[in-house]
Amino acid sequence: MEVKSEVVKLRSLAQLDADAVGTYDAALSRIAEPLVRERLNEFRVDHVRHIQDLNLLIERAGGEAVALSPDLKGAAMKGLTAVTSMMGTEAALVAMLGNEEFANRAYDLALQFDWSPEVLQLIQKNREDERRHLTWIRDAVRTRPWLREAARAAEGSEITS
Repeated sequence: MEVKSEVVKLRSLAQLDADAVGTYDAALSRIAEPLVRERLNEFRVDHVRHIQDLNLLIERAGGEAVALSPDLKGAAMKGLTAVTSMMGTEAALVAMLGNEEFANRAYDLALQFDWSPEVLQLIQKNREDERRHLTWIRDAVRTRPWLREAARAAEGSEITS
């Protein structure tokens, strides 16, 4: 793949991850449940690592690193996530589900390009992270594990005779 074209594609992926960090920040600012906060924070950290790893490749190829800030599309995604998250944990997760589906599609598309082995390995690794994020969020929307956790906590706080 031509170096300039590779840099453009890598920057696009890094920007996608920067936009994702913004959506995680928006959701995390409104979610109180420890189980959900912990998992979403882990996913946020994955996206930050993706940006750092992609930026190393971008700079090595002579390109300019992507900042850890959303672009116009990312700002819109962050705003939508923030507003949706005001409706509660489930709504926040549904918003994050859409964001992760978008990231998964982008990484799937990226895997169709002719990358060097090193770049391909990183994109595959990041894609696996995205798949894991999507799977957990999809399952959490379906099973609502924070409700079970709250019920267990309530049972433990009852006084028994």
